[in-house]
Amino acid sequence: MKDLIKSKESRLWMLASAIFVLVACFLRFVLLDNKPIHFDESINMWFVKRIWEEGFFTYDPTNYHGPLYFYLVHMIQIFTGYDFLSTRWVASIFSVLTLVILWWGPVAQRRAFRWAAVFLLISPAMAFYGRSGIHESTFVFFQVLGFLAFHYWAAGDFKKFWWTFVASMLGMMALKETFVILMIAFVPAAGLAWLLNRKSFRWSTEYGKLKETLLSEGVKTPLIFMLLLFVGLFTGFGGNPKGIVDFFVALMPWLKTGVNGAGHNKPFLHWAELMYKNEFAIVAGFVVALVFAFRSKWILFYATFALANFVIYSLIPYKTPWCIITILWPFAVLAGFGMKALLEHTSKSTVVESLKIGVLVGVAVLFSGGYSIIHKIQYNDPIDMDHPYVYVNSTYQMKEFISKIQSVVLKNPLLREKVIQIGAEESWPFPVVFYKFFTLKYEKYDVLTAPDGVLYIVDPKDQEFFESKLGERKNDFKNFLLETRQGRAKTLVYVQADLFGGLFSWPLSKIGEL
Repeated sequence: MKDLIKSKESRLWMLASAIFVLVACFLRFVLLDNKPIHFDESINMWFVKRIWEEGFFTYDPTNYHGPLYFYLVHMIQIFTGYDFLSTRWVASIFSVLTLVILWWGPVAQRRAFRWAAVFLLISPAMAFYGRSGIHESTFVFFQVLGFLAFHYWAAGDFKKFWWTFVASMLGMMALKETFVILMIAFVPAAGLAWLLNRKSFRWSTEYGKLKETLLSEGVKTPLIFMLLLFVGLFTGFGGNPKGIVDFFVALMPWLKTGVNGAGHNKPFLHWAELMYKNEFAIVAGFVVALVFAFRSKWILFYATFALANFVIYSLIPYKTPWCIITILWPFAVLAGFGMKALLEHTSKSTVVESLKIGVLVGVAVLFSGGYSIIHKIQYNDPIDMDHPYVYVNSTYQMKEFISKIQSVVLKNPLLREKVIQIGAEESWPFPVVFYKFFTLKYEKYDVLTAPDGVLYIVDPKDQEFFESKLGERKNDFKNFLLETRQGRAKTLVYVQADLFGGLFSWPLSKIGEL
């Protein structure tokens, strides 16, 4: 009878796991092109473009990002072609992988991690940025992987500890210099873990087991491969040997940016406000976890890390909203442990079923609130400029402009020989979305106005000067104002009327009418 019950439970968990993965894939992959290109996606595409041109990535310590993400996008583009959606494919893949490694996390805490995975699945920030072509979701994957390593250590699985810990550290270091913040925040959590386990923990014994496992062939060989790959990424696999040296000098430029703010200054409570207004399910789960904090060493460990991490990020003036998922995931893990503790506590009550149903109904209400935000900013209006998660994004007008211009070239490939001049101060994302389609020139118009251009990007302040440079070609062109992206003034676009007239859903003006 017991075997029959276990078999039934196993089948139910298999079904639940399949549903979970399908929902995760749906939320991270469906309508991936729904949102217009993001400013940082275009910058990332530029670096991938250089890999295609030069054959390797040249690491620059002032860029504040390592090479791993760009190589991953480059690999995806082998299958997708040079398309900015490739940046989102990488983000979505690693966003799903984060949920998967939590769902099938260490056995001893698997129920807590499965709750954590559900909290992250329905998190508006994780859903929104987990499908945005930036580094964050990949970065979070390696952070979560690193913390799972300590659960494997606690369970005595030293092989898995070494594999996950080293992969995590190298992955984070090859992505963003902000791995330093995680390491600093980890110090008080590690100190607390030692304090809580000081009576049973014997470092000499643990060190011996760790060393013995590290030197075994099944561990040593893959770790050496990881290290060689890490060095290869930073050195351009031999094309840029000094890249590995530059990695060690990158911290100072990054610290300067963090302290100065670089135009992204936000108040100390910025992250708290974002979480309170948008991540109420995780916040509620965190509060529940605190109630049971002294019944679980893991809750104390994650609470210490989560709060330290939160305070450090809050103290840094430079705040871009996508960093919230790096702050959020440990709170989601705490929410998972809190749910596990709460359900175990209710099972001891004399009104077990009523309490459990009440808890699950409350969770469902919180999750539905989270999903309503996901639906709004992910499917209904992905560039709702009033929502704080939407930041420096291009517009639907820009999306149509890019798509229509590219479609003309696809129908008439000979137009690739024609010139587009991008003489405006705000050039992104034009250099990456048009470079495969046209011959691009970037000179300012007071230096050179290309005599054979078919499309010109112009700052409104230069309108009169540019039109004087067109001379007799004025009658061949029409213009319009293009809203490029959030927080930027509109840009003037001049198009050759016989090629692009009647192409857009908005009217074009004759020269002198606008």
